[in-house]
Parts: sequence; structure tokens; C-alpha cells
Amino acid sequence: MSPRFKVGVIEEDTNYRHELVMNISRHTDLSVCLHTATTIAAQSFMQQQPHLLLLGMPPDTQQRMEEIQLLKSMQPAMLLVVMTPDENPQVIQRAFEKGADGYLLKTDLFHNINRKLVHMLEYDQPVVSQQLFRYMLYRNRPEKPLSSSNLTRKEKEITDLVLEGLPYKTIAAQLNLSLNTIQYHMKNIFFKLGIKTKSELFKMYYHQT
Repeated sequence: MSPRFKVGVIEEDTNYRHELVMNISRHTDLSVCLHTATTIAAQSFMQQQPHLLLLGMPPDTQQRMEEIQLLKSMQPAMLLVVMTPDENPQVIQRAFEKGADGYLLKTDLFHNINRKLVHMLEYDQPVVSQQLFRYMLYRNRPEKPLSSSNLTRKEKEITDLVLEGLPYKTIAAQLNLSLNTIQYHMKNIFFKLGIKTKSELFKMYYHQT
């Protein structure tokens, strides 16, 4: 059975890149269709149409931010996940604003990285810690479009919890509602906001326009 998802890797650290590629290749659902040290070199391989691209963040983050926009313009449907050595909220926030769909820590165990990649690809949901979600949520709250939308108070409450990274079951328990009720509210939220997935909700809320 062939792997379901193609992954690309752009990472300057040669040793880390090779270890990461070997680890991803061992997963039955994942295959590596390109791996290189630079974005310029990767552009010639983009016809491979990876489902997800891992992009390592070098010390010069400003240049990498512009490359995020370039790569997303080349493959809009591709998930782009930045890899950082630590959880720097400012850097990760800027990456999201430029078009990134998620982030991973380079210090994470390889088997955890594989699990998170498959989760993103299967459920179209960014991988972001709850701590970072809260930072981004409250840092950006005054400028966000939900305040002027026609969502009800309960729908806004549920949306905030979704944006914190909580699964529907946890939200249902926290609000003392059934899972079916939460799913019903989410359908209404998506309809009112003109979106279809949680990934679109995250982008609407965190990307500056």
C-alpha cells in the first residue's frame, strides 16, 4: 500500500534534515517527495506537489517570512508548517500572518512529529500548542472579524475555545453540552463566516489582511 501523503522538507541543518527525512519515510502514511537546504533549490521540485511542506526557520527569520508567502503562492492548497528551535510566540505569530498553517518544534521527538503531521493532513487542523493559541488569541482580539460578525454569544464562546485548540469533546464537557450540540453550533459558525473547515477559521482569525 503506497503512502497517502507527500511531504517536502526545507532545512539548512544537514544532519537534522537527513534524520527527519529518514524518520518520515518510515511512516506508512508519509513519503518524502523533496528535501533540500534552501527555498530557491526547492522551487524546482514544487511540481511534485507535496501535501505538506516542512520549513525550517534559520537565524534570518525575516527572509524566511517572505519565502513563506512565495511558497504558498506556488502551492496554495499545500499545508506549510514551520519548524522552530523553540516556541517563540512573536516569530510563530509572524509566520502565521505570512501564510503558515502550523508549526513544530525541532526539539520534539521524531515519532511525535510524524503523529502531528498525519493529524494535520487528516483533519486539516494546525498543530499549535494551547499556550501559543492563547497568546495569539488575546494579542489579536481587538482587530479580529468575529467581533463584527453575526455570531451569537454562545457561538462566539465556542469559537474562542476552538481557537484555543480544544477538541469538540472537551468543549462539550466544559460547556455542559452534548457533542452533537457543539457540532451543530460549528456548522452554523462555518455557514455564517462563509468557511468550511477549522483551518479556514484559524486563518481568518490569525492572518492579517
